[in-house]
Amino acid sequence: MVISGHLQGSTESVPESGVAFSDPYQIGYRLPEDAVVTYPSSNPLRQALRPIPKTAVFKMEGWSLWDPSLIKVGETYHLFCSRWPKSEDYSFDSGWKRSHVIRATSKNLFGPYEFAEVVLHPSTHPWATQGIHNPKIVKVEDRFLIYHLAIPQWSTGFAYSDSIEGPWEPIDHPIVDANNPALLMHDDGSVYMVSKHKPKPTQDGKWDACLRAHSADQINGPYNILGNGRNRLPYNCELEDPTIWWANDQYNVICTDWEGKVTGVQKPVIYYTSKDGIEYELYSKIPVWTQEEPIYLEDGSQLQVSRIERPQVFINEHGQLTALLVAVGIETRSHDYIVIRPVDKFVPTNSP
Repeated sequence: MVISGHLQGSTESVPESGVAFSDPYQIGYRLPEDAVVTYPSSNPLRQALRPIPKTAVFKMEGWSLWDPSLIKVGETYHLFCSRWPKSEDYSFDSGWKRSHVIRATSKNLFGPYEFAEVVLHPSTHPWATQGIHNPKIVKVEDRFLIYHLAIPQWSTGFAYSDSIEGPWEPIDHPIVDANNPALLMHDDGSVYMVSKHKPKPTQDGKWDACLRAHSADQINGPYNILGNGRNRLPYNCELEDPTIWWANDQYNVICTDWEGKVTGVQKPVIYYTSKDGIEYELYSKIPVWTQEEPIYLEDGSQLQVSRIERPQVFINEHGQLTALLVAVGIETRSHDYIVIRPVDKFVPTNSP
């Protein structure tokens, strides 16, 4: 069987949205039979995915690209991501640990994007002197903030600017001991954060990747760990690469399914919601997007892909999810380009 992503070239019966899902993977095979799932037999977010314009694939010859994050300022879309050279000196295991942050721009959400500048580099950062990875761009009142993983400290750093075009001023110390966090700022200035946590000892001898929740009274912290630091995901599932937004009076978190405990597939994109930031509910056992399925463009052609990671969302001014961004690897151990996939104005509901 095939997980199809587009009407053209598919042998399945595909709904009007152009996306269907077959179940060759024993979906949810590790979840209890009575597991609470918002949509037990469908996934409205998956059904809102649309084929990808050719212009929505951002590549740079000679460079590995990863960790997309997107913001609109005025009439321009600004795409931030990490980058490092494709060379023998930058292998899969070492390259991303020496990455830096760049910015590309477009007048259209779905591109084409053109490289604009190097934004943050370890050669000029006050303390992230090895690598600056997984950048995320947000606006804090009248200023812009890039928060990022700082290497070799393996903690989160902040850099501010009065303009989206910089210059950027890194804060001279780590903000929070968290790996690949996702921040959500409330109207009163308080902040909620989720991050990937690797507890010790592990549950099964493998690397665990749990969801940890944090809060702070203001953006620069200090950040407190919520819920006694326990894994916030139900049924002790695991995750990587969270992104977060607020809609339907709840926290919405998209991430990848570490070890496939939800879907039975290696690291697909999945979705959780929470009303209080402590107790989370799985949106659907059906993945939003998997690296097992072909990625089709609007013209019916197909992208070469072996892995997708680092999902990020773009929410428009009406609170609608209109794009899902992922980083794509052509080979199993490569980091090659960014895809910005259209989404049909998705707003979550919790009433199947």
